[in-house]
Amino acid sequence: MTNAIPKIELPRGRLLIVGTGAFEVIMLPHWVMLLQKWYGWSIRVCLTHAADELVSRQAIAAVTGTPVAGPEWPTELGGVPHQELAEWADLVFVFPATTNFVAKCALGIADSLALNTVINAEVPVVFAPAIPAAALRRPAVQRNLKALEQEGYHVVPGQPGLEVHNRQEGVGLTSDIGGALLLTAKLLGSRHEGT
Repeated sequence: MTNAIPKIELPRGRLLIVGTGAFEVIMLPHWVMLLQKWYGWSIRVCLTHAADELVSRQAIAAVTGTPVAGPEWPTELGGVPHQELAEWADLVFVFPATTNFVAKCALGIADSLALNTVINAEVPVVFAPAIPAAALRRPAVQRNLKALEQEGYHVVPGQPGLEVHNRQEGVGLTSDIGGALLLTAKLLGSRHEGT
């Protein structure tokens, strides 16, 4: 981010990041370190199955100081992990958000720990989509992004980025930490002004 870091105050200073299987998830440990430095937040991370294949759980655990949740759903530990995570957070970032994750949330499908956590969250949920150009041209994908907003989620306007498969500048969406923070500051600022 080249501009000033937007001011964001969370009631208990707790951010949950849900990482999905877009290539940008490899940056998750770095993003966590930056957010901790800028805001001092306590951060927990929940990964989907696809994200778990791309990013190091050990690196995430090292920077957050907490175990990584997901993709497994360890109810044998005597708790309800999706409810605990949803209630713990003041804010949820779905970062990056794949086409598949966006579609399932838009339709209310909760067939994983990550999806169930997001759907049960009663705090602001900010999606930072990472959607390839070809998928983004599909009407169904456009409908799903609009449906997320109709469901009360917040979608970061995407930034064009490099397509992983051909290293070309694409017109799809790439996850944008700066955009997520600006949207969150605007969202929480307006919520505080109205109270």
